[in-house]
Amino acid sequence: MDFSGLLVQLLNGLAGASTLFLVAAGLSLIFGVLRVVNFAHGSLYMLGLYGAYTCVEQLGGVLGFWPALLLAPLAVGLLGAAVEVLLLRRIYRAPELLQLLATFALVLVIKDAALWLWGPEELFGPRAPGLEGAVDLLGRRFPAYDLFLIAVGPLVLVLLTLLLTRT
Repeated sequence: MDFSGLLVQLLNGLAGASTLFLVAAGLSLIFGVLRVVNFAHGSLYMLGLYGAYTCVEQLGGVLGFWPALLLAPLAVGLLGAAVEVLLLRRIYRAPELLQLLATFALVLVIKDAALWLWGPEELFGPRAPGLEGAVDLLGRRFPAYDLFLIAVGPLVLVLLTLLLTRT
């Protein structure tokens, strides 16, 4: 393998790691602040992705890509608040195993609801404007969106660190 192939593999790994970090940071923040094992965190992330797909597909032509995309986290945030009020508040002081079981039940409900609403097929939405192309790196093409993810991960880390240490 030549150097350009090694660089592309390294960047692919960094993009994947950044994506996993963004999901794990939310889970760690919830567990660290609320002390609740929220096993449904990934399912809420999934709903955010499906919601973003739906908002962009349905409202992207009217509102534009970015405003339509911002509606999904707001909707999932409201759902998360409802989950916190209706479920998590009731199990704050419960043993961690009960918290895990309750939120796992929520995972199953969300999974079935998503399957019912969006079906079993893969859905591919449009790339964000400006991030749909690829960048030429040493003669190889690398997706601009993945470079964006590589930059966003450390930025979120710094912002979360500042938020947690300065507030």
